[in-house]
Amino acid sequence: MSDTLAPWLKRWRLDFERRPAAPGGREPYPGAGEVAFVGRGDQSLVLKLLPLGSDEWRSGDVLAHWDGLGAVRVIEQAPGAVLIERARPGDDLSAMVQAGRDDEATLILCDIMRELKRPAPRTATFRTVADWGRGFARNRAAAARVGMDGELIDRAEGLFHRLCETQAEPIILHGDLQHYNVVRDLARGWLAIDPKGILGEPAYETGAMLRNPVADPRLCADSAIIDRRARIICAQLGYAYERVVGWCFSQWVLADLWAIEDGLPFSPPWLDGPRAAEALL
Repeated sequence: MSDTLAPWLKRWRLDFERRPAAPGGREPYPGAGEVAFVGRGDQSLVLKLLPLGSDEWRSGDVLAHWDGLGAVRVIEQAPGAVLIERARPGDDLSAMVQAGRDDEATLILCDIMRELKRPAPRTATFRTVADWGRGFARNRAAAARVGMDGELIDRAEGLFHRLCETQAEPIILHGDLQHYNVVRDLARGWLAIDPKGILGEPAYETGAMLRNPVADPRLCADSAIIDRRARIICAQLGYAYERVVGWCFSQWVLADLWAIEDGLPFSPPWLDGPRAAEALL
């Protein structure tokens, strides 16, 4: 147990149990806060630290907005940490995809998106999709230095901004709703975890699920897979195919730029997925 966890354990009267394994066996993403399985009385809970400026700084507010419908419930929150219910057994959707049940996983993600879709409060002050789009300009030079295709970035940035300008009514989105961030609870079913919180149109939410599970690109970086998933999404949720695939392509490039910004070593295969998505436009 680290010294950074100790004050929160004391504040919320928690017993430390152990650290969870990274979702899907992945390495923790740079900047992610510490996570611990904890207990309080007969409750099994998860304590997550939220570093200032991290993508998940507002996750407690997002979970409170959803109030346990389609997502884990928030038990306690304060600047810098959130205490949430623990889903048991807590397996995520990546194993389902690996087992050849991709369509089933896609339908579950659609169900979660449907449950989380609700109007944003009038006083909502979250970042917007357009705010995230500034990552294109911010990281262009760094991407060029490591050999990323500048014309691909241009096309993705142009499409991203066009989609922003023509968005439907924005809601509070998860911001990273994909296979690793939906876990199973025996009593409550599949639940979203680890929201980032961003204001944008509902169709934006589909981008992350179309480029995952990222640990095995063979399961997502393919035009046929993207097309099949997109058609399921559109049939289930009524979104326009061109917007779903357009968000997929432009977000995938933006995600690559963020990875470069975070110091991850660029590899040319990173562009296989964006190119597979762009081929459908």
